[in-house]
Amino acid sequence: MPAPPVVTVLSTGRCGTQWLTHSLREVYGAGLSVEHEPIGPLYRPRRFFRSWSDPEAVLEIDEVREHVERIATSGHYVETGWPLLAALPLFARRLPDRLRVVHLTRHPVPTSLSHLAHSSYAGSPRDDAYTQLATLGPGDPNVFQPEYARRWPDLTPYEKCLFWWTEVNLFGLEFPERAPGIPFLRLKSEDLLGGQGDALRSLVAFMGLPWDARWLEGTKRVVDRWHHHTGDDVDPLTVLEHERTVDTARRLGYDIADLDLAALEARYRGDPDAGLDRVGRFAS
Repeated sequence: MPAPPVVTVLSTGRCGTQWLTHSLREVYGAGLSVEHEPIGPLYRPRRFFRSWSDPEAVLEIDEVREHVERIATSGHYVETGWPLLAALPLFARRLPDRLRVVHLTRHPVPTSLSHLAHSSYAGSPRDDAYTQLATLGPGDPNVFQPEYARRWPDLTPYEKCLFWWTEVNLFGLEFPERAPGIPFLRLKSEDLLGGQGDALRSLVAFMGLPWDARWLEGTKRVVDRWHHHTGDDVDPLTVLEHERTVDTARRLGYDIADLDLAALEARYRGDPDAGLDRVGRFAS
């Protein structure tokens, strides 16, 4: 009998992973173990991003080693929190017969505005465990865009969030090439949250789970716990000045200009929040 799957969701965050976690728990209950950011930023993506040459290096972090050991003896398991991306090369090596990877994408502009509203980017004034250990900057090892380092002080926070979106999704494009034996599924969060039946059925089947009609009903519910706003004067179309972001979006099937600017203004502009409510036990 084959070992039960270990399903990981590769994403930037801010693209429906809380909703996905909630839905999986609601539909499948105790028969499925589902976790969202179980060890949070302690995966340390800023140190172990794209660790293809030495996947085992991340195991020097006690929390990661203990977590991976627990997963290895688990039953059917799903992890949805974005910091896990640092350990995906390790998972591909350690769990090649069990691992399944879902690359969950979202249009770069609303994703980056959402991260901006949370002050979630490298060098952010938040200066907490997430920004110190997890959200990538151009000086971090193995990033795709190290040339941004010389421009970093002059970039707006919004542009720094676009950098983050691009790095993670370039990794999502790279992963099936570097680990071709690992089952891989790419889906748009817009399709899942929009209740597109084919996308939902593809996800459920890929995870090795039986279909349940409650998935369609669940897309009508908002479960995001963190709705923040930004007071920054942001022009969303600044994204057009970042060619690699535009190209990455195109490769993922997004039209960079397909934006409702008024809706974005209404959703993300407002009194800012420090964005610290989610740090919890990972506070530094």
